Amino acid sequence: MNPWERTKLWSELLSQVRSFFLKRGFTEVVTPVLAPWHNLDPNIKPIKVENGLYLQASPEFFMKKLLIFGAKRIFQIAHAFRDDPVDDLHTKEFLILEWYRVGEDIRAIKRDVEDLVSEVLGRYPPPWDSISLRELFKERLDINLEEAKDKETLLRKIKKAGLKVKDSYSWEELFEAAFLNEIDPYLPKDRAFWLVDYPYPLAASSKCDGFWSTRCEAYVEGVELANGYVELDDPEEQKKRWISRGRESEIDWEYLELLESKGLPPSSGIALGLERLLMLKCRKSSIHEILPFSPLTKRG
Repeated sequence: MNPWERTKLWSELLSQVRSFFLKRGFTEVVTPVLAPWHNLDPNIKPIKVENGLYLQASPEFFMKKLLIFGAKRIFQIAHAFRDDPVDDLHTKEFLILEWYRVGEDIRAIKRDVEDLVSEVLGRYPPPWDSISLRELFKERLDINLEEAKDKETLLRKIKKAGLKVKDSYSWEELFEAAFLNEIDPYLPKDRAFWLVDYPYPLAASSKCDGFWSTRCEAYVEGVELANGYVELDDPEEQKKRWISRGRESEIDWEYLELLESKGLPPSSGIALGLERLLMLKCRKSSIHEILPFSPLTKRG
């Protein structure tokens, strides 16, 4: 396919996505791409530009501000930027589809994903089943994550399982190494499912029930497609998580002030990678095969 043919595929997908949400009573929103703060999720590497500004990795906190000011159901198709290595599933600039529902739990968001994906792909009708990370770590590595809440214990258990990791790794890095080497390669590649039971250190801005968060990820044919959760609405807990992960100058203090003074209504949200969705629709193995232009890498 040439760039124009790929562009037409994108036009069809974006029209289909917008129609899907507008029919369900959502309002499309637009938020800034540049801001003097960035998302402090430990798994996200921000891109900093001049004058202390960051290209936004997600419209998440701008959209949550809209929820605070009265929005009920909103979605956005936004350009997002992350300093990830470029490979078949990653590039530094991509399109993210993000949406939120106020007064509805994560089950409504998950059903949105299942309905949208099955409509776009023409396969994998709902409901999808769930696979527990808690159980996978126990089955494949004999690790009870609730008994490995501190770094030293998790490090010892991972080494006992035969994995080579650095002593300097953080808890999150140890988890990621175990997941990438012993969990991810064995996830189903022939269906769609939800990966659930993410531990608290990987909660980002998710509400938690003890050690376990409400975070869930949608996988389709082995590809991580979407990441969502019930939104954290406790300003002190949000502040605690952010301060533990970054310098205070990188924090969105305006959001924390709004969270404390006005409060975030009970809500759930999710973000989905549109390049990956179109790649799956076209039955390709790399997002660069469906991008009209891919200046950061050579297309196969």
